[in-house]
Amino acid sequence: MKCFVFKPKRRPGGKSAVSTCYSGRYRLSGEFRDTTISLGVSDKQVAEAKLRRIVQELEREGEGLIPSRKLRDGLQMPFSGLVEEYVAELNSLGRNAKYVLGVRKQLETLGEECGWGTVKSVGADSFLKWRQRQKLTAKTLNEYLISVSALMKWAERLERIASNPFRHVIRVETSADPTFSRRSLTDGDLQSLLRVSGPRALIYLVAIKTGLRRGELLQLQWRDAHLDGPEPFLLVRASTTKNGKLAPIPIDEELAAELRRYRNGAEPMESLFPLIPRVPVLHADLVAAGIDPVDTAGKRVDFHALRMIFQMRLTLNGVSPRVTQEAMRHSDPKLTAKTYTDAGMLPTRAAICSLPPLLPQSDYSPICSPDLGADGHSVSPAGASDGTVDDARTRMDTRFRHDSAQLGTMSHETGNGARCRVRTRKAPLVIRYLRVQPHNWPHNVASGLRKSRKSPWLGLACRTL
Repeated sequence: MKCFVFKPKRRPGGKSAVSTCYSGRYRLSGEFRDTTISLGVSDKQVAEAKLRRIVQELEREGEGLIPSRKLRDGLQMPFSGLVEEYVAELNSLGRNAKYVLGVRKQLETLGEECGWGTVKSVGADSFLKWRQRQKLTAKTLNEYLISVSALMKWAERLERIASNPFRHVIRVETSADPTFSRRSLTDGDLQSLLRVSGPRALIYLVAIKTGLRRGELLQLQWRDAHLDGPEPFLLVRASTTKNGKLAPIPIDEELAAELRRYRNGAEPMESLFPLIPRVPVLHADLVAAGIDPVDTAGKRVDFHALRMIFQMRLTLNGVSPRVTQEAMRHSDPKLTAKTYTDAGMLPTRAAICSLPPLLPQSDYSPICSPDLGADGHSVSPAGASDGTVDDARTRMDTRFRHDSAQLGTMSHETGNGARCRVRTRKAPLVIRYLRVQPHNWPHNVASGLRKSRKSPWLGLACRTL
């Protein structure tokens, strides 16, 4: 390694001139070129000390003893400044303006309430303490975690921090989340609601037949309503959708005719619905229609529940799950099948009762009768006086005792004088097992015959049944 200081020379206007400030030149171990830097001082000793300090710092960084200068500067950066840069990055990537605003508010709230003055002060411990004090829903708390974790992951990629401190923070379990749940309505309830809603009936009808969200309906213009073609549809612009994609929504002739009557010479840039009913107004219409806004199970009907009704009408009319997912514009089929499905309206009982019968319908008889055991086989032998199970069991026990006596009298020696390998002490165990479990006799017989080569006593005892 070499390093030295010097005053660079330059030739302005063809004349040689020496700079008043020193520069330094060094080459670290393993490098093949010299590096020149301006030291910005005119004293040689100060310049040499400054260059030695710079070289020493670079060597320590190379050995991993200290973090890099970029990382050290990033840790000392104000947290608010990092948030501003991150928000600018999201805007440059074309993220939805509403989404970016929500992320910014969440990060600013965390920075203020967790006491994150600099990037170095950001940590999982302070976040966990903040989360324990909150009374927000599990879904909201997880959104805060997602936002700050995405911020620090972005800073890690830019080498502003060494690692994301929220990488191993566990999200709050949402299964026990005490938030409300929505429910669907039947076609009869919908007809009653549309009859009493007055001018709001068309808004409800569009929401029910298209599944559009409140914000999407609010930004619809008459130029987006293509009603005069053979296949009418509503074109939801990419700037108004949740996923930022253009979405043509097919509509049936009933809705197209209602919209044509409602248009009445409106301008193309004019909004279809300047106002969307809020929850109190919708609940008042539901009460007028004789529908409970909140049922006994705590499930309620709000404006977004009309989107669930759209999905349930498709499902109950036999539309395939993949087509339903496309109509709902969901990227994940689980969202369609679970979140937006009202399980109480599914025809579960009708589906179970529609299964074909298993018993013969022409000559039906009960499966179990007094003369049948649990396995369907008769337990009363022919000629029994009362046919009870206890008598049959007693006779079978007597038969087993007789067979076991015969088994016990077998000689231990074979005809040619060889020693027999059959162990007579296993016979009582086999007999006792079969006696105490008469309902398993058919199974025991079959298994005994299969094992008769390995256990002659078991095979012989089972063959006597």
